[in-house]
Amino acid sequence: MNDSRNIERIRIYCSKIIRYMNGILSFDMFLANEEKVDAIILNLEQIGETAKKLTNGARQTYPNINWKRIIGLRNMIAHEYEGILLQIIYEIACNDIPKLILNITNN
Repeated sequence: MNDSRNIERIRIYCSKIIRYMNGILSFDMFLANEEKVDAIILNLEQIGETAKKLTNGARQTYPNINWKRIIGLRNMIAHEYEGILLQIIYEIACNDIPKLILNITNN
């Protein structure tokens, strides 16, 4: 799969997370909805997995994105699922994902 398709996939995963977070107004609301938690975590993992497939050239096209951190989150999710701090997942979904989609959309 080529870089442009992978960027589009990342955009789709980000859009899903944003849509899933719609109406979630607090960490407690997030925590209370097990399906949303699982859906967010799955899409974050997919973002990281897809980011791993990007060429270095594609990553350099988006210098404001910390690809290493995105891939690191994927590795943490994949290998330490039970130990994930859901507060961090919530903050990433609320704060980082909207920024990520803006960065890949406006470039």
